[in-house]
Amino acid sequence: MSLKLFIFEDEKFENFYPLTYNRPTYELLSGMKLLREKISWFFPQAEASLLCRDYLAEVLQANSGLPVNSIKVKDEDELLFLNGRILASEDLPSKIGFSKEEKAFVVNGDLAAFNLPGSNLKKYENEAKSLYFKEKTESIKKRMKTEEVKLKLVNYVWDLVEANANEIKKDFKRFKPGLAFEDMFKESQIDPQTVIYDPEKVFIGKNCRIDAQVVLDARGGPIYIDEGTNIQAQTRIEGPVFVGNNSLLVGGKIFGGCSIGNVCRVGGEVEESIFLGYSNKYHQGFLGHSYIGEWVNLGAMTTNSDLKNNYKAVKVTLAGKEVDTKMLKVGSFIGDHVKTGIGTLLNTGINVGLGCNIFGGGMVEEKFVPSFSWGKSKEFCEYEIDKFLVTTSVVMQRRKVELTEEDKKLFKKIFDLTEPERRLFQYKKQTSSDH
Repeated sequence: MSLKLFIFEDEKFENFYPLTYNRPTYELLSGMKLLREKISWFFPQAEASLLCRDYLAEVLQANSGLPVNSIKVKDEDELLFLNGRILASEDLPSKIGFSKEEKAFVVNGDLAAFNLPGSNLKKYENEAKSLYFKEKTESIKKRMKTEEVKLKLVNYVWDLVEANANEIKKDFKRFKPGLAFEDMFKESQIDPQTVIYDPEKVFIGKNCRIDAQVVLDARGGPIYIDEGTNIQAQTRIEGPVFVGNNSLLVGGKIFGGCSIGNVCRVGGEVEESIFLGYSNKYHQGFLGHSYIGEWVNLGAMTTNSDLKNNYKAVKVTLAGKEVDTKMLKVGSFIGDHVKTGIGTLLNTGINVGLGCNIFGGGMVEEKFVPSFSWGKSKEFCEYEIDKFLVTTSVVMQRRKVELTEEDKKLFKKIFDLTEPERRLFQYKKQTSSDH
């Protein structure tokens, strides 16, 4: 008998656009780990697999190293299907665990999880393979005995930003017993003029370099600096903050609630924002209450607004609908492989789709820019997919990462899927070949 854990995405993946055009919701960074890594942490004895939209499977399997969209079980196995939007905490296994009983768990009407004995899989195989359709999750709830449980499911991308400071604190506390604090100064170059407030809440991984006149202030929350990171002089970090491995901080202020993923280059002023990885904000400019995808480059003095002048709640356009966040501070949501030119100003609550190239400076007045758009505000046109792929390959090679044939296939698929967004957008009558 084996314990089989299946982490699935449901139909609300659209609520996390533009970050989830090319990845499931559970591949988003929250605190110090991806959502699905947090879930797996609490079930170390289980064999984990991932379930997602079919067109994401090939790239996801290559990136995660886990089985994807493969449900191979034996009759005696115990199966647990968990919604990847769960913000996992210590009480998860006690509320939803493995069981031989057939049962579904619901949070505020959403399917959070369900148990199955392996022998019953065939009864639900049609639903289990495509839980990203609402009718499939509804079918599970109708056919199974259900129980309402108190768990946190994130519903929108801004929920992750709002929760991030607390998630960093929780993750740091969770991992702290296994951290070798006594080796920090042996394994890294930490200048004696580095100022560390509340050092018991600061961890610096191996092979890091921390220059003089760097301030690590953990009085407001922990600071975790992962391996191989370089923090240059005149950088101030106020926890809670997480910085992934092999990143570079080049001066400025990093305020609490920030998670900076692997291989990022960040400077200027950043507040309560998440960088998924491989992204650059190298120059001056402000970024607040935002979620930034992978391979994004924010040009010099790119700045976003995260508060309306009338102090009203911010509305965000998602999947063609305007959603009231009911929050005063909401910044920018920027998909993978977006580029902004120098002096770009981003509107409050803007949603910039995957693969956009924005230049020309000044305010981007639109609140939604469709994926694969090229140009400046009020003069956008469609970005030709072949030109996008050439640029993307060059950018990734600079970090010694290959744009694979599977990546290209996925981007072409997303280009086709997002064509209706561009068709409804008021483009200038030209193409990116005119530039």
